[in-house]
Amino acid sequence: MSWRGYALAGLLAAAPLAAGGCAAIRNINFYSTSEEVQLGQALDKEIHKQYTVLNDQKLDSFLQERGDKLVAVSSRTDLKYHFVAVKDEAVNAFAIPGGYCYINLGLIRNVETEAELISVVAHELSHVTNRHSVKRLSQMQLLDAAQQIALGNSGTLANTVAGMFTTVGMLSYSREYERQADHDGLMVMYKAGYDPNGMVKMFEMLKSKQQSPETKGWQNLLSTHPMTDERIQNAKALIATLPPREGLIENSPQWAEFRKYVNEKYPAPPPKAEKK
Repeated sequence: MSWRGYALAGLLAAAPLAAGGCAAIRNINFYSTSEEVQLGQALDKEIHKQYTVLNDQKLDSFLQERGDKLVAVSSRTDLKYHFVAVKDEAVNAFAIPGGYCYINLGLIRNVETEAELISVVAHELSHVTNRHSVKRLSQMQLLDAAQQIALGNSGTLANTVAGMFTTVGMLSYSREYERQADHDGLMVMYKAGYDPNGMVKMFEMLKSKQQSPETKGWQNLLSTHPMTDERIQNAKALIATLPPREGLIENSPQWAEFRKYVNEKYPAPPPKAEKK
């Protein structure tokens, strides 16, 4: 179906959606799994143009192995997931539709434990398993279609939707979506054998950076995932309900070597001199 067809179909669905309330609109999704994969493949090509994706077998094998462990216990195993390292000093990770997850060197450098890193990856994975990106795109298409058709500009819809795609990885998520990704991400890392307290520690680190005057490198993660006491308390409350498990991983035996490899092969750039 063309983008205009999606728009018209969305408008035809507007009446029953209104009867179903906001929840129905939040969960609208115009994309089948195969269409989501095609979208992800196209976006991945754009990501490779905009970012330095390292294609480092040692790094990617470490990340892919751990990502696969998370996927195996997730609610969505119908995709081929890709976990790769990006040469970017910003403390961040992001995922796009179709199962593509990108982890910045800056994040790997700045976390203290493997469980903290896994908590961010699990959170981003949960955006994919819950189809948050394609739901967000579908909402934007529906709202834009209504506006454009009301203005008599339905012919511009395809260009408007196409313009969304270059920034889809950075689409802002609702507070509800973030809560769901926090909850599901924590559950996934626990089921995969990782200490879920790693998520609490990551949140607490983010909060300290948010309150610090020196937040260089953390801006992207803070802007897309603003830290609140609620998120910390929700994570602690969820952990309190989980059955105790022995052997939960904070750091695997490979973690120290992995960090050493990253810092030796990709040394952090020297700090820039302050302008006088």
